[in-house]
Amino acid sequence: MTPFEGLRVVDLSDRLSGAFAARLFGDFGADVILAEAPEGHALRLEPPFLSDQPGVNRGVLHAYANWNKRSVIITEEKALIDLVGSADVVVTTSDPVSSITASIPADAVHLSVTPHGLASSLTGIPGNNLTTSARTGWSYINAYCDEPPLQLPGHQVGYTGGVTGYIAAAAALRRRDHGDTAELVDVSELEAFALTVHPWAIGHIYAGMGRSNGAAGQRPRGTLGPLWDLGDGRMNFGIADFHHWPEAMATLGAPEMGEIEELIPDIGRHGSDFSVVNDALAESLPKLQRWPVFHQLAKLRCVSGVMQNIDDLLVNEQLQAREFIVATKIENQTVRASGAPAKLSPTPWQLHRPAPHLGEHDGESQSRVAREPMTTRQTESSLAAGPLAGLRVLSFGQAWAGTYASELLGLLGADVVQVGSLHRPDVFRRLTSDVPAGVRDPHRKQHPLNTHGHYNSVNLNKREVTLDLRQDKGRDLLWQLIPQFDMMVDNFRPTVMPSWGITLEKLQGLRPGMIWASVSGYGETGPYWDYPANGATTEPMSGFSSLHGYEGDSGMNTGGLFPDPISGYFLVGTIMAALAQRDKTGEAQRVDLSMMEVMATMVGDAVVEYDATGRLPVPQGNHHPRISPHNNYAAANDEWLALAVETDAAWQALVKYIGDPRLDDARFATMALRKTHEATLDDIIGRWCVAQDAHQAEKMLGALGIAAAQVKTLYELYSLPDPDLTSSGFVSQIDHPEVGPTWLPGRPWRYSAAPGAPIKHAPCVGQHSREILCDELGISAVEYEALVAAEVTGTLDDL
Repeated sequence: MTPFEGLRVVDLSDRLSGAFAARLFGDFGADVILAEAPEGHALRLEPPFLSDQPGVNRGVLHAYANWNKRSVIITEEKALIDLVGSADVVVTTSDPVSSITASIPADAVHLSVTPHGLASSLTGIPGNNLTTSARTGWSYINAYCDEPPLQLPGHQVGYTGGVTGYIAAAAALRRRDHGDTAELVDVSELEAFALTVHPWAIGHIYAGMGRSNGAAGQRPRGTLGPLWDLGDGRMNFGIADFHHWPEAMATLGAPEMGEIEELIPDIGRHGSDFSVVNDALAESLPKLQRWPVFHQLAKLRCVSGVMQNIDDLLVNEQLQAREFIVATKIENQTVRASGAPAKLSPTPWQLHRPAPHLGEHDGESQSRVAREPMTTRQTESSLAAGPLAGLRVLSFGQAWAGTYASELLGLLGADVVQVGSLHRPDVFRRLTSDVPAGVRDPHRKQHPLNTHGHYNSVNLNKREVTLDLRQDKGRDLLWQLIPQFDMMVDNFRPTVMPSWGITLEKLQGLRPGMIWASVSGYGETGPYWDYPANGATTEPMSGFSSLHGYEGDSGMNTGGLFPDPISGYFLVGTIMAALAQRDKTGEAQRVDLSMMEVMATMVGDAVVEYDATGRLPVPQGNHHPRISPHNNYAAANDEWLALAVETDAAWQALVKYIGDPRLDDARFATMALRKTHEATLDDIIGRWCVAQDAHQAEKMLGALGIAAAQVKTLYELYSLPDPDLTSSGFVSQIDHPEVGPTWLPGRPWRYSAAPGAPIKHAPCVGQHSREILCDELGISAVEYEALVAAEVTGTLDDL
C-alpha cells in the first residue's frame, strides 16, 4: 500500500510548477492523469530533446516532470468534464481559472499554482524563472559586483512552486469533507520562492544596514571564495567554523596559518580578518586534490564540499550507496535521473512508469475509486488555523533547514513546539552578541537572543520550551513530552538523536504512528553519513553550483543558502506522504532527507539532459534554451529590468511598444530565429532599455502580457514593504514583544475554506516552557520552580 493509492489526480497544468506538483502525488502512488490537447503538454515542447531531435515524446523536461502519469488526449468538453468529475485533486496553472473547474467534485481539492497567485496586484501578469528571481531579490544577491543581476539556474521557480503546491494540496485532502464545494488551494510561485531568501533581508533590516544586498552576493569577480580552485577542481570551505584549526590548516597546505593564536579557538572567530589566511590558501590549494582534502577535513569535523558537475554526480559513491540515481526512458532510450528527494520508510517513493507518450492511455478506465467520507468536520477556528490543525509537532530544528520545515507545518495549522536551550541557543539566535541597531528600543525589554531577524523570520507560528538535555531530568522530561506529539522534526547530525536512545521502534511503542523526520547533509546512510555539511557545501556537492553562473563561467554558489529552505519544503512534502500512510496503516514513519539529494532533485532535468544529449550541462546565465529575448537589461538610474518574451503574441506587443523598426527584421520573425540572433536582439533591446524607468516599464509591459520585472534588492522588499507582496496578505506586520511590528512574509498559499488565522511571532527563548510543562505535561508549580533553579528549563529572565 502506498500513501496516495486510490487517489485520482487530474493534471490540467500548462507549466512546470503544476506538472511537478502532480508528479509528486504520483511518486507516492496516486493515479495521475495528464489531460492533454492534441499538440501535447507545454513541457513536451521545451528543449533540450533526446539526441537534439524535437518531438512530443522526446523532451528532457517532460521526461523528468511527467513520469508516473498516464496521458489522455482530450478534444471534447464533455470528456474533460467527465474526467474532472472523477478527480480527487485537480491541478491547474491557468490565470484566470478555467470554468471547467466547476465540475470538480465537492469532496475534491482544486490546486491552482500560478506565477503570482489569484489574489494579488500581479494576478494575471506573466512570470517565469527570470522575473521571479528578479522580484524576490535572488537576482540581485547572485550578481557579481558591477555585473548584471543573475537568475537562479534552470527551472528553480517551477520546482519550488510545484513542491509548495503539492504540500498545500496534500494538506487540504485531510479536510476534504469540510464543505459543500471543492476547496480551492491558491499557491503563488512568487511567494513560495520569496521564502527561500527572505531571512537575509530581515537580518539586515534588523541591523539597520540600509539599502544593501542582504546576503553574500555582489562580490567582485575574482574575490577569493566561496569556491576555491584546487589542482583538479573547486571546493567550498566553511573556514570560519573549522574545528581543530591547526590540523585543518595543515590539511589545506598552510600549516603556518594554524599557528595564529587568535584563530585557534572556535568561539569568536567570526568577524576576524581572514585576509592573510585567504592569501595563503590561494597559494597552497592549487597544489592539492579535492577528494583527499574533503575526506580529511570531514574527519576533523570541518565543513567542506566538492563542486561536482553532472558527470561527477552520476558516479558519486554516496549517491550510489543510497541508490539515489534512477533510470527512466525517453522513447526507447534509457536515461538516468535524480530520484527520491527524501527516503520514506517503511513506505518508499517509487518511479513506476516513465513519462507517457502523447495519448498513450487513451481509452483506459477513468472511473473514480470509491472512498469512505470522513466522519468529523473541522470547526471555524481550526479551518482558519489550517488543514493540519490538531496535529502536534516536536521540533529540534536549528538554523534554517529544520526550523523552516517546522515553520511550514505551523503555517499549515499544526501545533509546533520548538525544543530550545538556555545554554546553547539556536545558531540563528547567536549571529550577533548585541541587540541589532535597527530594532534597538530603550522603551522595551530586549535581549540579543530574542531580537535577531534570521531567527524571527523562520520560526513563525511556534511555541518554545527549553530543556537542558545534558541533565538527566531534562532527558526525562523529553521522554515524557514525546508521546504527546504526532511527529518529530530535527536537522541534527544522524548520530545525535540515536545517542539519546531514539529509534523508530521505540517511538512506535510510545506513540503508535509517530513520524520522525530528519534533515542532514548526506542522509543517515552511505559513506558520508556522518560528514558535516551545510547549505554552502551541499550546493556544490549536488551539482547545482556547476549549473549556476554567467555564461562561460565554470559555476558558482548562490548569494544565499538555497539548500536550506528547499530542504525544508521537501521534508514537509515527504511528511505529507508519511501522514497519509500513517493514517492508513498506523505504522510509524521515518523520513530521512539528504540536502545533497534534494539539491540534485532540483537539477534533475540536467541529469536527464546529460544522457539524452551527451553534453555536459553548464551555466546559461540569464538566457533560456528556447525563449528569446530572455535577459536582465540595464535601465535608467542604475536599475535593471528582467524581460522575457515567451510567445509570438507577446513579441508583437513588445515590437509595437518599443517602436524600433529594426525589430521588424525577418531575423526576428519566429522564436527560433530570435534565439539564433539573440546577441543582436539583446543589443537592440538593451539600448532601448537603458533609458527606461524599470518600475514603469515593468507595469506597462506586464499589462501587455509580457513577462517583465524590475530587479529588486532584498532590503527594499521588506523595509518599505513591496506592494506586490502585501496585496495578497503574504507580507504583513507581525508584532514581536521585544522587536515590535516587523514586515514578514507568511503563507504562500490561500485556502478557500477560511481566511488564514493571524500569524504568531517567533517565540522568545523558553517563552512557553511553563505553559507546556505545567499546563500540558502536568508538572506542579513547585517542581517547575525547582527545574528552573537547576537551569533545566525556563526563560532568559530565570538565568
